[in-house]
Amino acid sequence: MKKKSFIYQTWWIGLIPMLVGFIFIIVATVNISAISDFRFIFLAVFGGSGLFIFMIGLLLIGYSKHQKVKNKWLKEQGIKMSAEVIDFQGTARTVNNNRLTRLTCTAKINGTDYIFKSQPLRLNPVPFLKNGLVDVYYDLGNMKRYFIDVDGSVRDVVEL
Repeated sequence: MKKKSFIYQTWWIGLIPMLVGFIFIIVATVNISAISDFRFIFLAVFGGSGLFIFMIGLLLIGYSKHQKVKNKWLKEQGIKMSAEVIDFQGTARTVNNNRLTRLTCTAKINGTDYIFKSQPLRLNPVPFLKNGLVDVYYDLGNMKRYFIDVDGSVRDVVEL
């Protein structure tokens, strides 16, 4: 069975505007009228807006892929530490009428307390954490670059 992931995947959201934009572009390129001036105006407005919507979809998917590459790099090259969970609360974003949640944790690095917030989560991972701690990978050169490995910090969880 496949291990359950607590992190909410957002790459698929970009498929919707890409599909709508692609349909707009296809409709704009079909010859609908013999009047050439109207055809160019229609192509510019309908096709241009379709291209704009398509690019928004590409940006959404690209950002999601960029986050995945950054997190992988941090797991390989970053410094690993354990952080204590201090809060689990909802965000302002909702998906399917369910509020997305985030895990907030803290750790002391070189005498300074840092607060880390996770990516949006689908479920509450706190009951499944090993010793109530999560693994945090960070870049020592830039403390704003970090990744909370919620999936790697929980016991094996399988959803049936």
